Amino acid sequence: MTDHVTIGRFLTSAYWTESEKWIIKWQFRLLSDFQTALADAIKRADEDNLGRLRLGFPMQVDGFLQWHAGDLGCRLREAGLDI
Repeated sequence: MTDHVTIGRFLTSAYWTESEKWIIKWQFRLLSDFQTALADAIKRADEDNLGRLRLGFPMQVDGFLQWHAGDLGCRLREAGLDI
């Protein structure tokens, strides 16, 4: 189980991008209500709407696409995050 100290280490590290940090916050339910709703919208969007969401929220959409592709989850687990 990942504790808050471990999560904090990832969120303050210069190694992880803001997109990757956003995904960590999403996975550990640390996003604001708006950001949580945005994550839900991104998760449900078809290709056209995902493109529209990317116009306003490129960092979040990029993070989600990295997560969805599977490589981000693998990298985070390899780095020691229980995700």
